[in-house]
Amino acid sequence: MEDLVIEEEGTSSALTITLGDFLVFINWMNQTEKSLDRAEALPTLPDLDSGKVRGWIQLVQRLEERFRRSEEKKLALEANVIAQEAQLGQLLSHLHANIASLYDNLGQSQKAEEVRRRAEALHVG
Repeated sequence: MEDLVIEEEGTSSALTITLGDFLVFINWMNQTEKSLDRAEALPTLPDLDSGKVRGWIQLVQRLEERFRRSEEKKLALEANVIAQEAQLGQLLSHLHANIASLYDNLGQSQKAEEVRRRAEALHVG
């Protein structure tokens, strides 16, 4: 069977893509879809004659790598936000305890108790 050849016009160096290369690319994309669905590594670069098709595959590989890095950064940022929220909660608890203690020391136990109740309501809610 003779390969169908597609030539890109309008360029100084004609790039040819054979039907065989295109079918290899389609097969690679099908494997890639399955790999992504299973959260596995992308399939390796197949042996191709076409630089254009190789470029397409490398582009998909770079996009997947960029997406994976973005996901890792997102998870790290989410963990950081959770840690910061926990730290903020502790700081607010200490602040309320210190304010209540200040009111106690000033002889305003009613105000101190009010601060403790509000702090407890914030902590529970």
